[in-house]
Amino acid sequence: MALKFINITELHDKTSEVVRRLDQEDVVVTHRGKPKALLRAISEEDLEDYALAHHPEFQRALELAYQDLQAGRVSPLEGLIAQTREELGLEG
Repeated sequence: MALKFINITELHDKTSEVVRRLDQEDVVVTHRGKPKALLRAISEEDLEDYALAHHPEFQRALELAYQDLQAGRVSPLEGLIAQTREELGLEG
């Protein structure tokens, strides 16, 4: 995908045009010649994923899960399914 650089003034003057073109190119917004923001097209699904991945509670849950994994407190899902089937007397 193409990458275009524009300054803040150009973004201000051509906001609608810039937004329409985001499907074809990402845009780096500069201020005094230095990159300050990246604009890119995003789907609703990707926005949900982004919001979840950057949510503080989700980040904490991931950290706790990683700690559990490192400490060996995690079991494979297949084992849990097999154990549950056995307890319920189901064939696997």
